[in-house]
Amino acid sequence: MPISAINTVEIEAAPGRVGETCTKLAHIVRALRADTECIGYEVTDNRIIKNTWLVSGYWASEHQMHAHFNHPELAAFMEMLNSGLVRRVSFNCFVVEQR
Repeated sequence: MPISAINTVEIEAAPGRVGETCTKLAHIVRALRADTECIGYEVTDNRIIKNTWLVSGYWASEHQMHAHFNHPELAAFMEMLNSGLVRRVSFNCFVVEQR
C-alpha cells in the first residue's frame, strides 16, 4: 500500500528519565498500531541527539492521518511533557501524495 502522508513526533527524554521514556513510548506505539488505520507506526532512536527518539506514523491517505490526530493516546505525548518525563516534544506532518 503506498504511503500518502506521514506524521512524526520527536521526543527528547528529560535527564535521568530515559528508561521511563522508552517504556512509555513503546506503550503509546503499541496502542496506536492496534487502534488506528496506519500502515505502520515506528520508534527510531536518534543517533545524533542523545536520548531522543522519532515516532513516525505512515498513512494511506491524508484523511486517515488527520482523523488519527483525535486519537486519545496522542494526549500521552503532552502528558509526558507536562509530567517532566521528557524535555521536548516536536510534532510534524507531511503529505507525500494527495489521495
